[in-house]
Amino acid sequence: MPLSRLIDLPEIAEGVQLPSRELAPTIMDVAQFIGAAGFAIPIFLDPIAARDTGLDAPVVPAEYKSAFLLAYLRQIVLPDGKIVRLQSGFRRPDYHGNRFTIGGQVTRVAPAPDSNGGREVHLELWLDQESGDRSVRSSAIVLLPA
Repeated sequence: MPLSRLIDLPEIAEGVQLPSRELAPTIMDVAQFIGAAGFAIPIFLDPIAARDTGLDAPVVPAEYKSAFLLAYLRQIVLPDGKIVRLQSGFRRPDYHGNRFTIGGQVTRVAPAPDSNGGREVHLELWLDQESGDRSVRSSAIVLLPA
């Protein structure tokens, strides 16, 4: 089933805030993800291993958070746009079951470099914890039709 678009294309302009999405991955969500990805790193599931490395509890892998950011971008660009780049800085850990919010803002809109009448859109994206701390800061470039 196709994902619904997060924002109508004509609304995308510099300074526009993107709709937010809330997530709260559970330990089972993380276990399924790391099982599928082949990660065998104890700090993602084992509370003792996490504490032994100085963490409060098992953490959500950065790759899992990247997957959420990519899914979020897909809801902006698909079916007819293209994700060109996503770069992320992971600033603090996110723990299982804690809510965090994915959000973003359009920072720049320019004509697409291939001059087919489309637009190159630069975005700032983030994951904010319930406490208000920003755990991930990202930038993205997407190509959208005119």
